[in-house]
Amino acid sequence: MNRLVPALLVALGLLLAGCATSTRVVQMGPLGNGDRLVTVVVSEDRSVVRQECVNIPSAGPILGCHVWRRVTGPGGGSVQLVKIVRFTDAMPSELSLEIDVHELCHAIAALQPIDDPCHTDNGGIIESAAASAAVRWR
Repeated sequence: MNRLVPALLVALGLLLAGCATSTRVVQMGPLGNGDRLVTVVVSEDRSVVRQECVNIPSAGPILGCHVWRRVTGPGGGSVQLVKIVRFTDAMPSELSLEIDVHELCHAIAALQPIDDPCHTDNGGIIESAAASAAVRWR
């Protein structure tokens, strides 16, 4: 019995470690009022996706959504903030996700009557820990 307890604890630890899920949230494009133009949530946990996509109509399991809201922008005009939420079976690298969100920020900014805020956060420098050297956005 004494030998069984440590073995069960090790097995339980391995089981729980194998079940760990990850969620990453990246925001970009500050608007000066505390809002961000773009938020992307990527998760291996379907309950996170369901929670973020609450009140989104779906005929089946919710694997992703986009949610938007309008706010008053820096110049007094209306700006649409966008949040993209998606389930994944494998997390993208920090570098890959940062690049995706950055380019999405430019696309969303270009469709609105605002100055592009997508370099305001980082001055055009990739900040991901995966970047071994500073790389400048274009």
